[in-house]
Amino acid sequence: MDKLIKCIWIANTIADRRDAGITLKELNDRWTRDGDNDPIPERSFHNYRQYIADVFGIDIECDKSRNAYYIPQGEREEMLGNDLKMWLLHSFAINNRLSSDLSLRKRVQFERVPGGIEHLELLMEALQKSFEIEMRYRRYYGTDDIKDYHCKPLALKLFKQRWYLIALNERDETRCYALDRIDTLSLTETTFKVPEDFDLQTYFQDAFGIYVEPDLKTEEILIKADKDQSNFLKGLPLHHSQNIVEETDDYTIFSWRLKPSYDFIQQLLTMNAHIEVLKPISLRKKMKGLLKEMLAKY
Repeated sequence: MDKLIKCIWIANTIADRRDAGITLKELNDRWTRDGDNDPIPERSFHNYRQYIADVFGIDIECDKSRNAYYIPQGEREEMLGNDLKMWLLHSFAINNRLSSDLSLRKRVQFERVPGGIEHLELLMEALQKSFEIEMRYRRYYGTDDIKDYHCKPLALKLFKQRWYLIALNERDETRCYALDRIDTLSLTETTFKVPEDFDLQTYFQDAFGIYVEPDLKTEEILIKADKDQSNFLKGLPLHHSQNIVEETDDYTIFSWRLKPSYDFIQQLLTMNAHIEVLKPISLRKKMKGLLKEMLAKY
C-alpha cells in the first residue's frame, strides 16, 4: 500500500482515540481488521511517525507508562481546525477503505471533479520552490479563446469541487485561474519572491467563493431565512463571518460581513423563495432585478 495512504490512516486512527491513545498492538489489530493487511513492524511504525511529522506537522507522542501513542490535545485541535489537513486525512481514509473493500465501491458515489487535478503536483512544486510558470489558458468570459500566460503562483484553493490557482500575472496583479481551463503547464527556471504582505486567509477574508473583486465594498448583509433554510445555514455556514441576529420558530435572520460578489449572489439564488435579502438595499434591488429577468424567460 502507498506510504502516504498508510501514514494518513495511522494519523487518523490515533487522532480518533484522543487522549486515551492506542498501543501498537491495538493499532495493528485495527489495521489488519480494516483490510487484508500485514501488521506494521515497530521499526516501520516509527519511520511513519517521523514521516507524518515532516509532511503534516503532526507529532505522535508516546505515553511510556502504557506504551500508548497519542496526538497532544493542542496539536489535535489545530489539526481538526486545519481545512487542508482534514481534507487530506478524510479523503485518503475513505480511499483506503474503498480500496480494501471492493463491495463498497458500488455503494459509494462521489461528485465528479472537473479536470485540472493533473496539474496539482506541478503547481505544488512551483509553490514549494517559488518557480514562475507558463501556461496556455482557456478563458470562458468575453472571448472563448486560448492565451499564453506567464505567472508567479501564490496559492491554491478548492471551491465547489474546482481547484483554482491564485497567481501574479505579468503586471504583478493578483488573478485567479481555474485548473480545469489550463491546457498546458510548465515550470520555468526563474524564481521569484512571494510578497511579504500576501496571506491567503487575509486575501479571502471578506470574499465568498474564489474571486476577490477589488471594486466591491465590504458590507453587512442581512438575510431572513425560513425555518427549513435556517437549519441548513446553521449546519453549514456560508462564511466565517456568519452570525444569527434574530431567531424565531418560523424564521432566522443571519448576518455576514463580506463583499456581495457574483459568487455570493449566485449562492443566494440557489436558496430561491426560502430567503429574503433585508440589507443592503443595493443587494435587495440587485436580487429583485435578477428575479424579474428570470421570470421574464418563463
